[in-house]
Amino acid sequence: MNNPSKRTWWRPKPVGLIAGAICIAGFCLTAINWGFIALVGLGTFGPGVLRELGWLKDKDEFQMEAQRRAGYHGYLAAGLVAFMLMAYYRSNETLTGDPGPPVELILAVLWFTWLLSSLLAYWGAQKMATRILLIFGVSWLIFALMSAAEDGQLVGYLMGSVVTAPFFVMAWAARRWPRVAGVALIGFAAFFFYFFGLYEVFTDPFGKGRSMVIIFFIGPLLTAGIALLRAEADIC
Repeated sequence: MNNPSKRTWWRPKPVGLIAGAICIAGFCLTAINWGFIALVGLGTFGPGVLRELGWLKDKDEFQMEAQRRAGYHGYLAAGLVAFMLMAYYRSNETLTGDPGPPVELILAVLWFTWLLSSLLAYWGAQKMATRILLIFGVSWLIFALMSAAEDGQLVGYLMGSVVTAPFFVMAWAARRWPRVAGVALIGFAAFFFYFFGLYEVFTDPFGKGRSMVIIFFIGPLLTAGIALLRAEADIC
């Protein structure tokens, strides 16, 4: 027979209570403005983000492994449904309300987050950051030199080389001083976010491909910078 005195009762943790309260508040406040639905996302996914960053440590290894496995299942399900939805709407021209840009944005976030996470787990923070920066540096150098070749000016070649130099410097610094390089990369991400006018994404999320630029350009720099802040120096 069950002994009530030996039962382990479920007790909600403070993090769960706070997250639940935020979600409930978000749902209730939608009666005033649907913008408050963002609070539901914050309460639902915020604790997980904090755990992955290492800022919140309220679960043991078994619980974290279970959550990560569930998260991978969610990634597979959401990605598959998003592709099917996009295929359905793209192949039926008579349908109205094409969800193309939002669905494509979701797919880009899903896939690129998975890719960067896989590279981080496989290579480690420093090697991943170094290779990403080298790819960025070479790509920008080729682009700058091709643009300068059209003008046929020596100044253009020199300027192109100077502009790409920080990427190669940061690639080297990532192995020697990872935390310094991490701060610099986050600074680069913030600078490019402003320089290219990507802040306008807040007023027009799908205009001029800004969202995709943030994901595929700002995203790797920001991810590498955050990862390097948690890395130890590797001078081998």
